[in-house]
Amino acid sequence: MRKNKVVTALAAAFCSVFMAGCSFGGSVDSLLSPPKLSEEQNAVYDALIRSAGKDIRLKYPRSGEYRSAFVFANIDSEPDREAIVFYEKTGETEGGGNVRINIIDRRGGKWTSVYDHAGAGTGIDRIFFSELGGSGRQSVIIGYTLLSGERSVQVYDYEDGLLTSKYSDTYSTMFTADLERDGKNELILIRPGNQMKKASASLVSIDPESGEALETSGVALDESATEFVSVAAGYVGKETPAVFIDGLSGGQLTTEIIYSVDGQLRNPLYLGESGLIEKTRRPAGYTCTDIDLDGVIEIPTLSLFPGYSEDSSGTKLYSTDWNIFDNYSITKKYSSFYNIGEGYCFILPSRWDGVVTAKRDSATGEVVFCKFRTDLLNSTVELLRIAVASEEETGTLLEEGYMVLKSNNKTNYLVKCPDIEDEPLVLTGTEISNSLYLMA
Repeated sequence: MRKNKVVTALAAAFCSVFMAGCSFGGSVDSLLSPPKLSEEQNAVYDALIRSAGKDIRLKYPRSGEYRSAFVFANIDSEPDREAIVFYEKTGETEGGGNVRINIIDRRGGKWTSVYDHAGAGTGIDRIFFSELGGSGRQSVIIGYTLLSGERSVQVYDYEDGLLTSKYSDTYSTMFTADLERDGKNELILIRPGNQMKKASASLVSIDPESGEALETSGVALDESATEFVSVAAGYVGKETPAVFIDGLSGGQLTTEIIYSVDGQLRNPLYLGESGLIEKTRRPAGYTCTDIDLDGVIEIPTLSLFPGYSEDSSGTKLYSTDWNIFDNYSITKKYSSFYNIGEGYCFILPSRWDGVVTAKRDSATGEVVFCKFRTDLLNSTVELLRIAVASEEETGTLLEEGYMVLKSNNKTNYLVKCPDIEDEPLVLTGTEISNSLYLMA
């Protein structure tokens, strides 16, 4: 039963990858049923109809915190919130005309449309708000999707009933952070390379005196990266805010780190012939994360457990090392067994390095850690095994001596330890409970 779970998980993972590559003739907006509107949204929608007419179609942001066509936020100097509504005219070819933005405000206790604006793309990727550069004003930051597949960002200021664009550019991903460590947010744009320009990362801020949005610093990114698939914000060391960018290069992931020094961005792993970026190369799916939740981002790399070689046949099990950037070098912080498919990571104690291997139980699909002796065939002394089971399967495992360590969405993560005295490699209960991290 437990072996079947592993097969099912792998099949589901394959299906999700396959489906991600499919395309449909209609847009996301046409495939999804419109959600039921709240009383406040209905009042705003009525105001939109009075302004734009009935021949409209609501548009929904496809990523980010705000996923509704109705976004409420205080974007001016008045105390009350405004409503930002995304829509398109139904008379236009779906997906072919620019999305429109309607600002709706309360006037005399009634929602009233006060401004209508043609957006800079055919759809909305995301919207968020931030006071950039200590300007004292809330910027409206909207990412648009274009017919070409690119994304375009507009940084807007809303004042005196007008939505004014202060800055625009293309991007792959974007977010705000305080890389300058001055208590002021900057907009960080990550751009892929193309025939016109090289891949880069930029800081965009607003000058508090002039009110203009400016690119204050930029840095080149690895030109071999075809796509930036993941971005993690955290720290290098304990005091330096940094952004870790995972790029797809040659079908594998590599990591670059950007941070700011005296107002200028730096990318220390991408320094010509340093070779540091190659030390971060690993299979796709192993993205950077703060594995131990200490604020410092770790970079995963893979190495074979003892007893395996790249030339050996059959299933090979890899240890995932979690590395930090320290003093211009990549340094291992932890080793682990990271099971992406089942959503957990087990941190291995340092005393296991080089003397413990991992095997897969062919009957149950469980991972079993064994004391390594010469080769895998002779490595038979079990030190720990990990099982992932449904609620229905858990009762049987408990009867077999397993114990539940953690649970998530009716899935239980269990371990079983041998009763071996005088074996220093056997872990204590505290070590085990502190070593399992759920990644889902």
